[in-house]
Amino acid sequence: MVSVATRPMSAPSALRYTDEIRDRFLNRVTDDLSSLRPVVARSWRRSRAAGVDGQTDRGYIEEGRVDERTTSVAAPHLRKLDEMASDIGGYVSLTSPNGALVKAPFLRDDSDFPPGYSLLEASCGSNGEGVALEEGRAVWLSPEEHFRDDMRGNWCFASLIRDPFHNRVRGVIGLTLPAARVGQLEPSATLLMLENVTSRIEHEIETLMSARERTLMREYLTTSRRRGAAAVIATDGKHSIMNANASASLEGADLSVIAGYTKGVMSTGHGLSAQVVLSGSGPATIDVAPVDLSASSYGAVAVIRLGTSVGAGQRACPAEPPAHEASLRERLHGQSMSFQRLIALTNTAIEQRRSVLILGEPGSGKSHLAEVIARARGGELHLDARHGDVCRRFEAARAAHREASGVLMLTHADELSTTRACDIAAQLRSGGDWTIVMTAGSPSDATRVLSDVTGPLEIPIAPLRRRREDIPLLANAIADEVGDRRLSRKVLSTLTDSDWPRNVTQLRQVVVDAAAHCRGIEITETDLPEGFHRVLTGGRLSRLEDAELVEIRSALREAGGNRRLAAEILEIGRSTLYRRMDYFRSRGFDI
Repeated sequence: MVSVATRPMSAPSALRYTDEIRDRFLNRVTDDLSSLRPVVARSWRRSRAAGVDGQTDRGYIEEGRVDERTTSVAAPHLRKLDEMASDIGGYVSLTSPNGALVKAPFLRDDSDFPPGYSLLEASCGSNGEGVALEEGRAVWLSPEEHFRDDMRGNWCFASLIRDPFHNRVRGVIGLTLPAARVGQLEPSATLLMLENVTSRIEHEIETLMSARERTLMREYLTTSRRRGAAAVIATDGKHSIMNANASASLEGADLSVIAGYTKGVMSTGHGLSAQVVLSGSGPATIDVAPVDLSASSYGAVAVIRLGTSVGAGQRACPAEPPAHEASLRERLHGQSMSFQRLIALTNTAIEQRRSVLILGEPGSGKSHLAEVIARARGGELHLDARHGDVCRRFEAARAAHREASGVLMLTHADELSTTRACDIAAQLRSGGDWTIVMTAGSPSDATRVLSDVTGPLEIPIAPLRRRREDIPLLANAIADEVGDRRLSRKVLSTLTDSDWPRNVTQLRQVVVDAAAHCRGIEITETDLPEGFHRVLTGGRLSRLEDAELVEIRSALREAGGNRRLAAEILEIGRSTLYRRMDYFRSRGFDI
């Protein structure tokens, strides 16, 4: 395993000479380390800068983990190496990527260094594993090259186990040999032997990768090469890979936002592009493409382009905000690009006293926004188009209103029949200065009739799955509103990463329920409702189911809510329609 060679200086004299240099360096008598190997000089400087004591073991303990695949592949190789090392009083160790020693059942324990002992340079100075992690390559240290006194009786060798497809470190193999037992040796040959061991481990990890993982990795590498400096993340829902640009520029909250978008793409097999505002780097564009992993499943590759400039029709932040914007931001919560556009359009509608058509999915906050706009105009008459007496009530309100003007807030306007829409339109034409604030899931014949009269400004509200960076702000606002609670970082990450079929309505219900269960100030995952994960994970639809839901909703609108007529339009039996409606409701979708 090791080869003996003559060294230019005996071990005792080398130790004394290096001791003198180290003492002068620690006492800041000199910073000249030119007599040391460059890798050792760099390590000593980093160790001193970190405040490591050359005489005292501070004994830092950290949690560390090496993934199961790496551990299982490495086990036979490291067991054999450990047996060889034991013959000369040495030992083999396995260290996690964060520098913490891992207790491996196939290796002998070292009583001087317990599991979790941190071998980072910043914790204990120059040592094999710590220097290898800092330098990003295999290294060796002679006894006299260690920074701390109690480590200076050993030769130390360390080699990194890397992921076969990218630069992520999976673990570190350490080999420690006592100087008193091995005498003089050729360290380069010993290090080469250790590198051969890690190379075999890396090759076996690559061989064991599944076809799905290989496909995902190929797409990740291809995208990374094409996109250059962009941040790239690939995932199959269980494993994730990111390049150095993503690691350096994205924060934990940003990764939750991106994970939400990738899950949507993996569910549907359709790519998407979204403009977002990330916590760590501000405006960005996320392009997510599906990766066909098998006949029935998809992965996703996300490309995050940071610093996206303000696009056409998008208002840049002015030196002074518009008159109503501060008030709007107190009642509406978000930071996404679509939220910024919503604020700008809402402010325009208020300032210009225009009629408005607010479009969005069920539960997305249409009624709340309509109420904010109407109240900013000095009050409103609120009518629900689903009530049969909507026309009579509007006529009575007009008759009672002395100035023959006001704001009509008409919710669910797309469910209004065309006949009733024409009646309201006729009343609006007959005189007065009424404006209308309508909400609708999508444009309909009724909204078009009313729009011909009022010329409304259209304000779309994106669903939560398309503006995930707004979820933490909304959730925190709800938690504060219901009892001055705060949400833990883990809860915020879980909420951001989840789909919300019923949008803000469903988010509010979950947060309110969690606050009711919470016994302290901070809401944790144990406070979330038991049905939360079941409902949300069941919320995603396949492409066929999504198309079916759209058809059912369209038929019901066309039939004015009459299920018998909707079944005839769809050319299916009524019992089939009822069964499918119940199915979608059980998945958390409004019909």
